[in-house]
Amino acid sequence: MKSGSWFLIILRSLDPVKTFRLDRRLFLVLGAGILLVAALIAFGVWQYVTLHQENARLKNEINQWKAEVSGLNQKLSEVASERFPPLKVDDLQVIREPNRSGFAARFWLVEGFRQDGPSTGTLAMVAKNEAARPPLYRVIPAEMKLEKGIPQQPEKGKPFEVKEKKFVEAFFDVAEGETFQILTVFIYSREGKLIQQKSAVIPKT
Repeated sequence: MKSGSWFLIILRSLDPVKTFRLDRRLFLVLGAGILLVAALIAFGVWQYVTLHQENARLKNEINQWKAEVSGLNQKLSEVASERFPPLKVDDLQVIREPNRSGFAARFWLVEGFRQDGPSTGTLAMVAKNEAARPPLYRVIPAEMKLEKGIPQQPEKGKPFEVKEKKFVEAFFDVAEGETFQILTVFIYSREGKLIQQKSAVIPKT
């Protein structure tokens, strides 16, 4: 036998070819199952998108409510501060002294409600005559700048410390020919916020 030769043996089966038949109902069940799975997937996607949109809407509403509540709290704080200021000017008097060319301002600085420690801040007193031309102003302390009779630098006001109440007095010198009509006291917190202002008529000489 020569090397490199091959034998090919062909075996033929005499058994008949077997076939399998699938029932039509199986295809119907499989199709229904596929449709059901597809429907469930579609429903899940729709539910996810709907919940995501609803969650975004609720977050937006919550943020709006928070902003409204914050605004109401701020408004309530401002109203409470106006009606019940932490410090108030009580018994403001402007008195002419016959032996001096000027007038004195006297008042009590009173705590609006009891606090743990003393109340601190700054104050300013402004005498004005806005009927004069030009308008005439005088401020204590003199270092403070005025704009139309309103102090603009609370940090340069006269510092104070009050526990329950404190008596305050200041004297305004008036040059010859000067006339003032109104005295206004400005009370500021440590942060420079205006707490209260109160005015009184300056008596004529």
